[in-house]
Amino acid sequence: MMGRNHFRKFKLIIWGALLLAALVFFGAADVAPVYADPPPPDGACVGCHQDNQRTLTLPSGEELSLLALPEELAASPHTPSGEQPVSCSNCHLGPTRYRYPHPATPAHSLEEYTALAAQNCQECHNPHNPLHQNAEDDQPLVDAAAAELPNCIDCHGSHAVAPVAQIAKTMAPNCLTCHTDKESNWAENLIAPRTGLGAGADGYVGSRRCLGCHTDNYLGWRDTLHARTIHDVGLNPETVLADFDQPGVQLPFGMEEVKYVIGEKWQQRFITETVAGDLLVLPGQWNIATQEWVVDQRAEGETLNWRTECSFCHVTGLETAAWEFQEFGIGCEDCHGPGEAHADNPQEMAVFNQADDQVCGACHSRGTAPEGHPFPASYRPGDTLTDHFTFTADETTRWPNGSAKIHNQQYTDWMLSNKMQGPDGLRCVTCHAVHGKGEGPSQTLLPTNEMCSGCHAEKTTLARHIPYHQQAITKRDFTCNNCHMPLMATSAVAYDIHNHTFQQPNPQGTLDHGGLELMPNACNQCHTKQAETAEWAVKTINWAVENYSIVRTEYIFAPGPTPTSPPVPTPLPSVGERHEVKAYVDFAWVRPIFFSGLGLVGLVVLLLIVRSLWSRRASDAR
Repeated sequence: MMGRNHFRKFKLIIWGALLLAALVFFGAADVAPVYADPPPPDGACVGCHQDNQRTLTLPSGEELSLLALPEELAASPHTPSGEQPVSCSNCHLGPTRYRYPHPATPAHSLEEYTALAAQNCQECHNPHNPLHQNAEDDQPLVDAAAAELPNCIDCHGSHAVAPVAQIAKTMAPNCLTCHTDKESNWAENLIAPRTGLGAGADGYVGSRRCLGCHTDNYLGWRDTLHARTIHDVGLNPETVLADFDQPGVQLPFGMEEVKYVIGEKWQQRFITETVAGDLLVLPGQWNIATQEWVVDQRAEGETLNWRTECSFCHVTGLETAAWEFQEFGIGCEDCHGPGEAHADNPQEMAVFNQADDQVCGACHSRGTAPEGHPFPASYRPGDTLTDHFTFTADETTRWPNGSAKIHNQQYTDWMLSNKMQGPDGLRCVTCHAVHGKGEGPSQTLLPTNEMCSGCHAEKTTLARHIPYHQQAITKRDFTCNNCHMPLMATSAVAYDIHNHTFQQPNPQGTLDHGGLELMPNACNQCHTKQAETAEWAVKTINWAVENYSIVRTEYIFAPGPTPTSPPVPTPLPSVGERHEVKAYVDFAWVRPIFFSGLGLVGLVVLLLIVRSLWSRRASDAR
C-alpha cells in the first residue's frame, strides 16, 4: 500500500509539472515584454523646454539653446502623434540622459554635440551625404574636405526637421550656414535644379527625391543630355551658345527676349515669356555645328506655343489641364513613372524598372495622341505606347523605305528592324547610357567600333569584312555606323542624325524612287563624287558579289523600299504596382515546441522506468 501511495504522489507531481509547462509555453506568447525604467512621456520634457529661454554653456564656451518649441515638433515627421511616433528619448538616448537633473553632456563643443546627436538619426535612417565630396562621389556638387562634411542635423535641422517633400524649400538656409559666400538662389538651385512650373501631374515629385537613396544614378544623370535639355537663362546664362551679335544676320528677336533655351548639342531654340505668361518658341534656330542662324519662315502673327506643341519631351510630370509640370528636363520619373508612392513607401511600392524601348519611343517618335497633342501626354512608363499615340507615316517625316527623314524618330526606325526586337535583341540601353554621359558620341556607352565589336568580334578585321574597300581602309578610319547606320535624318543641318533601322539602305532603292534626293542610301552618304552615282553603287556591289567571298547581299542591305508595318510593342507591367513581397515565415515557435515535446517524451520515459521499478519492488515484496 505504501508503494502505491508513493507512486500516486509521484504521478501527481509529474502531471502538475506538465500542466505548469503547458501554461508557461502557451501563455508566454501573449505576455508583453516589460522594460525596467521606461522613459517618461514627452509631456515631462516639453513642460520644461517649451518656453525655456536659458542656454547651456559648453566647455568650448559656445551656448546651446534649451528651447524646444512644441509646434516645431508637431509639424515635423518626428511628431509624437504621427503614424510612427517619435518621442524625445528616442533621439536623446542613454539610460539616464532623460532623468532630471540631467548629467553633464559629454560634448565639448557645439560641433561635437550635433555630431553625437546626428549619430542617433542613423538608428532609423540610412546615412547619406549626396551633395558633398566623399570617397564614393567622383564628381561632387559641392567641394568639401572630409573633415568638414556636414552631418544630419547640419542639413536637416533637429526639432524643425522638414518632411521630405518640403526639403527643397526649407534646406537652403541650412546650406548657407556653412556656405557663407553663397546666396540663397545658389542653394535652392543646388537642392532642386530645374524646378518646374506649378505642381505638375499627380504622383510626380521630381528627381531631387531620388537623390538621397539613388545617389550614383542621380549624379550620373544630372549632366546628361536628357537632364540638360532645357535651361532657365536667368539662372544659367552660360547655357546660351548662340551668337546674337553675329555680323550680317538680322534676327527677328534679341537676347533680352529669351527666357529659356532648348538644346546644347545639335541646335538651340529659344523661348520667350509673354506678359500673359504664355511661353512661345522664338522664330530662329542656332545650328551649333555650323555656328550659324536659321530664321523660321512664319506667316505674320503666327506663333508656336511651347507648352502645347513641345513641352512633353522637354519636361517631367506634365499635366495638360493647366499645362503645369514638376521639373524642367527629362528626369527620373520620365523613365520610371510617378515616384511619389515609391518615395513614401519604397519597401512596398515599386517604380517602373524595365528596359522598355517604348519609354524612349514616347519622345523619339512623331505622331498624334487621341487628344490631338503631338506627343503622348497620357502615356506612363509601363503602358503600351500605341494606346496613347499613333505614329506618323507622312512623307515629309519619312523616306520611302519608312526610315526617318527628320529628327526624333529613332524609335520608329528601330521598329522597322524586326530582327532587333526579340528577347535577345538590341535595345536602346544596349548602346546608350541613361544614368551617365557615356564614353562615345550621342551618349553611347562606348566609342562606336568598340561597342559594336563587343557583339560582332568577327567583324573587327575590316579587310575581311569589307574586302572591296582595301584602298579606302588605308586612307580613312571606318566606323561601323558609316555603313550600318548612315546619316540620313536631319536635325540642325542636312543628314546629322544616324539611321536606326540597322538595314543599310540599298542603292537599288534610290534608283527605284527617283534619285538620292528622294531616297538616300548607305553607299552614297560617303561616295559623293560626281561619278559616284547610285547606278555606280549598284554596279560596284554586283561586281563585289561576283569577285569576293562575302555574305549574301540580302543580309547586307534592307529587304526593299517598302517596309512591313511595325509590330505593336508588347505591354509590360504597369507602374506603381506593389512589389511581390514573400511573406516572412517565423520559425521561432519550432524551438519551444521541439524542446517541450522532447521534455514530454523524457517525462514519459522516466514515468515508465519508475513504474517498472515500483512494479518489480512490489513483486519482490510478495
